[in-house]
Amino acid sequence: MKLSIIVPVYKVRRYLQRCIESILQQTYTDYELILVDDGSPDSCGAICDRYAHECDKVKVIHKKNGGLSSARNAGIAAARGEYITFVDGDDTVASGTYYHNMRILLSNPDIDILEYPIIEHYESNRSNIISFKPEKISGNENIFPDWIRRKGYEHCFACNKIYRADMFMFVRYPEGEVFEDTYVTPMLFGSCENIYYSDCGFYYYYDNEESISNNYSFDSQFFLYRNLVTLYKKVRDDYKMQDEANIILLRSLDNLTDLFRCKGGEKSRYKEAADMLKGCNLGIKELYNMGIPAKNKIKYTLFSLFGAQAHSNILAMFHKKLC
Repeated sequence: MKLSIIVPVYKVRRYLQRCIESILQQTYTDYELILVDDGSPDSCGAICDRYAHECDKVKVIHKKNGGLSSARNAGIAAARGEYITFVDGDDTVASGTYYHNMRILLSNPDIDILEYPIIEHYESNRSNIISFKPEKISGNENIFPDWIRRKGYEHCFACNKIYRADMFMFVRYPEGEVFEDTYVTPMLFGSCENIYYSDCGFYYYYDNEESISNNYSFDSQFFLYRNLVTLYKKVRDDYKMQDEANIILLRSLDNLTDLFRCKGGEKSRYKEAADMLKGCNLGIKELYNMGIPAKNKIKYTLFSLFGAQAHSNILAMFHKKLC
């Protein structure tokens, strides 16, 4: 068994058949499809069971609801393949994607992670293609800095990547959290020896109003913000990539502003979020020397002069006035 395809399933009844069919119609055949029914209250469990009855490649795990991370972890524990990949239950994979990319991996067994093209917001007016020039990056000391320069943190998706299964020997997705990809993906890219960027295939990432990524609750935005701040500090302190760290810092400020606009958080947690950027400085001269639009330099001037607390509080007040 070469490839384990793990599909977490929860409240995707309208899309699940489309997802499963896109996998079963792949021309690559040496795989198992693990459908993890995460306690879905609709008919998803029955749909999974029907496919398992009809196709011996399909394995179903029924479990108590624990969230996306818990479902992925259950799939990882059950996987028998030498490689692992993930597909969300409301997305699809282009025909031939696994055939071409598994050929690359089987011809280059030293590759730890292969990333292939993805179309974000597929079939919407926000559609965006993220593609790659075919390239292999080797050496642990090179991979993570290269990933940062490519701004890989802007597409931390777990799903458009194929991993050697042993990458997950000591790694699991954090349960009870969301935006878990922004935590695990940097960890994986920081611990491997060979990466391949492929131009073969496509992962189709659909918009789904009920998906986690469209949930702008305080908790969801808190985890996203915390993981980005952690990445900023790692790039700044461990890799000494100050220019790249500054770009991540500005993204963190935007996330902090979004967080302050969210309702439902306790005052202590808003303060905790602002405190994460204590000691994270960006001098006014350094800011104005960055290659960013003038309007953005003005936008972040408050932070450069007075720090994260003043920046977030004032912008939060401004946005509330507009609501």
